[in-house]
Amino acid sequence: MFLNKKQYRSMKRQQGNALVVAVFILLVLGALGFALVRVLSDASSGVVTEVYGARAQHAAQSGLHVFLAGSLFTPNQPVGSCPARTGAIQNTSPLSTLTFTAEGLQNCTATIQCDELELPTPFVGRHFRLLSTGRCEVGGQVYSRQLLIEARDDAS
Repeated sequence: MFLNKKQYRSMKRQQGNALVVAVFILLVLGALGFALVRVLSDASSGVVTEVYGARAQHAAQSGLHVFLAGSLFTPNQPVGSCPARTGAIQNTSPLSTLTFTAEGLQNCTATIQCDELELPTPFVGRHFRLLSTGRCEVGGQVYSRQLLIEARDDAS
């Protein structure tokens, strides 16, 4: 039951080891906690970007629907027109800018650019390109998406 001198000296040399092990464990757990907080923060930021990116895409799509049905291919009306095609559609002036107030699209806009090309023979009609840029601003961040569609009028 009693410690001899050899055992006593051996234990005396180990007196600071428990403290070193405890500090090491605390550092490892702290690093793991920090890494976990970082991963959760990045995941949360990714979800926010995904949601507002989807809203921007819906704004762009809604802008296209409104422009197509209300300006270009209005029912029981002659087909509308766009500026003649001169190059990249991104270089054309915006024809329409819509601001949305509906729930889910607050703080979102859609800018529509359009150009047209009279099709050469043997083809008939006009070819339209429409570029819609949906843009949502939330908390100082801007999220945007672009959609490009093509349409044709064979009635010419």
